[in-house]
Amino acid sequence: MTGAQSAIASIMGERGRLRTAHEMLNAALQAQGRAPSFVPFYIAVADFMQAAMGRLDRQDVKMLDRLAEKLGKPTPEEREIIAEVHRRLDGNRAHLRKFLAAGARLQTDQADPAAIEEFESTSAAYIDYIHNRMGHHAPSTDMARRLFSEADWVEMAAIDPEYFAREKQLYSRLLESRPECVPLGLAAEEYVRLYRSDKGLD
Repeated sequence: MTGAQSAIASIMGERGRLRTAHEMLNAALQAQGRAPSFVPFYIAVADFMQAAMGRLDRQDVKMLDRLAEKLGKPTPEEREIIAEVHRRLDGNRAHLRKFLAAGARLQTDQADPAAIEEFESTSAAYIDYIHNRMGHHAPSTDMARRLFSEADWVEMAAIDPEYFAREKQLYSRLLESRPECVPLGLAAEEYVRLYRSDKGLD
């Protein structure tokens, strides 16, 4: 595997785990008979998404800056592609701030029905935004694949063992607190297999 392939695989792995986190949160919000026992899971998801979404934002801003450098004199269409991703990121930051504020309130008032309701309603709005505005954006991805060198991809990935160790800890806590009625996200099954192997549980 080349450095670029390894970097892209790392980025996709991070985003896959992030996707499974909001998939599991969405499943929890749709579960019948939600209970205060869901609160530790809600808090674990908020902690994970704070770290993972912050890193995604930094990676995407770096990617957009590098694309602008590579293009030099972009066409109107290319400028709009970059502007559209910036708009999506701006909206994501606004939703993330509200989501984390609701998570902080819930952490303080875990037995408060109003805090639980606020977290659930804020989460539902954020997940809706993620599903509708933060998915794969083919025009910018195609542009990056065309313009980026192997060194660019390695820089975008910013592979950081210290961050990955922290992310694994946060993701593991998310999985351990997951209510039984909430299915694993699509990419989580493989992670769980590796996690169980690491812990000697298989």
